[in-house]
Amino acid sequence: MITTKKYCLGIAIALLFFTAQAQETKVSIGGRIDGLGNREIRLLDADMKTIGTFQSAQDSFRYETKLNTTDQRFYAIHVPSLGNLGPSMKRPAIHFLVSSTNTVIQAKLANGSLEEDKIIGSPAMTAFTETYDNLPSTKLLKNSSEAYNRAFDAYNNQAQTEENKLWLKREGQKIDSIYDIQRKEVAEKISKNPNAMVYAMIASQYFAPRNNAAELKEFLGQFGPKVLQQSYYLKQMQQSLAQLGKIEIGKKAPDFALTSDRAATVKLSDYKGKYVLLDFWASWCGPCRKEMPHVKDAFENFKNKNFTVLAVSIDKDTEAWTKALTEEKMPFTQVIDSKDDQSAGKRYMVEAIPTNFLIDPNGVIIAKNLRGAELEKYLKTILN
Repeated sequence: MITTKKYCLGIAIALLFFTAQAQETKVSIGGRIDGLGNREIRLLDADMKTIGTFQSAQDSFRYETKLNTTDQRFYAIHVPSLGNLGPSMKRPAIHFLVSSTNTVIQAKLANGSLEEDKIIGSPAMTAFTETYDNLPSTKLLKNSSEAYNRAFDAYNNQAQTEENKLWLKREGQKIDSIYDIQRKEVAEKISKNPNAMVYAMIASQYFAPRNNAAELKEFLGQFGPKVLQQSYYLKQMQQSLAQLGKIEIGKKAPDFALTSDRAATVKLSDYKGKYVLLDFWASWCGPCRKEMPHVKDAFENFKNKNFTVLAVSIDKDTEAWTKALTEEKMPFTQVIDSKDDQSAGKRYMVEAIPTNFLIDPNGVIIAKNLRGAELEKYLKTILN
């Protein structure tokens, strides 16, 4: 997933849950990243699974494999030594489209981040980049993102003052307003040409609704049959729409089994007879960590009233997870959904975190995404 947002208001984490069957072509992925030296590089599929691992040599690299070149899905090269995937001010990966047999990536390594990347030999990537860059709102977004990054750095790396907090909030609101403008620009383009693949790609990467069946149905309804059949991401969303119906309010909460921090197998169904807040989070998710005091307060205030919390981490790095558990001192059950199949995340269509579901004693979903004081207020209405 491509994003110009370097901030985390609700983190989009590119979980793609279905594998499309498609014809593959032998391709070469190569190039040069100035300053990279000799490092391990991983080629990742659209669902961020590793296709292959190879080494750069004196800044250069080349890797041959078979990839799909027709349905316009994003691949990525990831340099693990630069950091894990996930929202960050640094870029340890470069995302790109493959639409020919020879794709060349040029970039440089600066301050621990992959910058100034250029993709050669991919007409699809060229069309995507040029079309997006030529939207009237893109320049505004670039300037606003730079201002946001300064505010983000001031608050997170310099001083967590109230002044810096308000500055960060203001810059985030500016970016959101520009994204609203951009969403309308792209929707207008799609209305004039509903089968244009490039606008389907832009919309699916930046503006696809999350975890809302009605909004997703409306989103898909703007596209023509050609791109609905050919676009990898739109096909994913059509399948997601069916899954979303299973986790609507009033539906039975899907069961799962995961391993806890104490190496025990924990099932959601173990909590039948209790109100359970199923809370998805990760150690690297700033908004999740900031939300955690509210979750802990809710647990302490209502744990004697048939309420508990089951926290599900989607961390891939178990050491980072256990470190965060030590730092946060959460008094409720902790499990991790770190395997490639993401069994709980898949069932609950977790595409952004923090995400939570409130489940009643009968195992029925009764609320979603209760935040801050809203969580405690809702619990008071049903438990007091």
